[in-house]
Amino acid sequence: MKFTKLFAAAMCLMAAVTACQEPAENVTPNAGMEIAVSAQMYNFTKATDTAFEEGDQIGLHIVTSGAYLNNAKYTYTAGALVSENENYWYKDETTVADVLAYYPYSATATYKAEGLTFTVEADQSVEGGYAASDLLVAATTSRPTKEAVALPFKHALSKVVINIESELEEAVESVMFADVYGSAVVDLKEGTATVKGQKGTIKAAKVAGAESYTLIIVPQAEATPRILVTVEGDKQYNFNIAAATEFEAGKVATANITITKELVGTEFSAEITDWVGDSELQFNPSEENLPSEPEDPELPEDPELPEEPEVFVPAESGLGVVGSFAASGWNNDALLMTTPTEGLFVATNIEFAAYDSFKIRTVGVWDGVNIGRSANTVNYIQENKYIAVIENSEVEEAKNITVELAGTYDIYYNQNTSVVYVMVAGTDIAEATEQTVSGNEPVVEEPEVTENVIYFAPNANWKADGARFAAYFFNAGSNVWVTLTDADADGIYECGLPVGYEFGDGVIFCRMNPATTANSWDNKWDQTADLNIPTDGKNMFTVKEGEWNAATGTWSTK
Repeated sequence: MKFTKLFAAAMCLMAAVTACQEPAENVTPNAGMEIAVSAQMYNFTKATDTAFEEGDQIGLHIVTSGAYLNNAKYTYTAGALVSENENYWYKDETTVADVLAYYPYSATATYKAEGLTFTVEADQSVEGGYAASDLLVAATTSRPTKEAVALPFKHALSKVVINIESELEEAVESVMFADVYGSAVVDLKEGTATVKGQKGTIKAAKVAGAESYTLIIVPQAEATPRILVTVEGDKQYNFNIAAATEFEAGKVATANITITKELVGTEFSAEITDWVGDSELQFNPSEENLPSEPEDPELPEDPELPEEPEVFVPAESGLGVVGSFAASGWNNDALLMTTPTEGLFVATNIEFAAYDSFKIRTVGVWDGVNIGRSANTVNYIQENKYIAVIENSEVEEAKNITVELAGTYDIYYNQNTSVVYVMVAGTDIAEATEQTVSGNEPVVEEPEVTENVIYFAPNANWKADGARFAAYFFNAGSNVWVTLTDADADGIYECGLPVGYEFGDGVIFCRMNPATTANSWDNKWDQTADLNIPTDGKNMFTVKEGEWNAATGTWSTK
């Protein structure tokens, strides 16, 4: 069966492309706020390229209750994504929209809630066949903004690499991947793909300089493909997979096969790894591009020139360092750039104050990659040290990584080993050593307080495990922590209001880890909701019996 390219959940005639991009009915555009987007690569490189290149086109949907902006075309021009039309946000700046994008662009790919139908090319050995099969998708949310919305692109399909070791004298002519699906319906918001149609055969692209072939297929589970290798003389070898395999979005399945003279038939297995980049590919000419004129006679070869050394050019990884350091303020990301070592990224020359904290995340968003330390690792990392890190999940929460000493640091993240390095700027990570004991706790500097006192009455749950207590004050300028004490041992804890705070301002009471005297969100066990200190004389908050996170409680007068 031959696969053909099809973008088709619903078709929009070429003559109606402009109409398809008009805003939804009954929504008023804001003529002063044009829609701008930027592309962020999510831990990978685009097929045969390290990033989007001049002339590449994406399709953009902005969806609220319906498609507000439908399949708008943005072209990568001079390092930015530019629309050929003037697309404006809606005036209601409180409404959050889903911002969905895909690559490569198709004029017929109008938005449909049920998803986008995509089919890979059957012959990926020809120029353009492989790249046209690499569907990239991006999904985020945004309110109307004058800033460019960062689109975290990722691979929606699966890549297969076939490495061949042959003992034959005959050269390999082609490699096919048979009995696999080539079409799927892709949910742009979730980034998931559901196979459709029938199975067929895909011709793989040759990797230049290696006995290796690669192709792209749609994600599919319980797949039992065959590898068909044709050598000179039209002799074909058939390899069956050893066990049904799942081909996942954004993953690479690598098969290693050996052809021997005595080979009758054999099996292969697939090793699944992350899809990071592509080697240089070598394409066969398509039928349309075959020369119609006789080829010119061969000219004498030019003398070989010495090869110029390759110059490494760092590229954005799609990840960033965000934290309490001054240049970020838990809002702006210091971009992690690629290094000559695959999977190792670095953000350089970041100024940290003592006990500033940071995490690694997908640039601009928290619902993508979110990496920090495990609760079981050290609290404070010292200079020229490294620690193991985890990705935030339902199983374990990734904690902030806290730098012990002030300084200018290069932050490295090795995604292959799940390790973060804090290096004095300019220091090679080869000099780093693992930090196995906690750094020094910060000296507790309690803020100056007034004579206005508030009280806190914890319940039995909160007093368990020797917990201590602190109050976090906010909404009056500089947010501050104050340790709560029980000087008269009556089971009720108290503190004075910090200077600059008064009744009516905000406070959060927290149950703290007694193993440390430092007050921070990393050392917090449980907390109340955001509270406002009453102005009617009530000055004691009592946690409801049996509560942990204390969503409810009462204020009274002590």
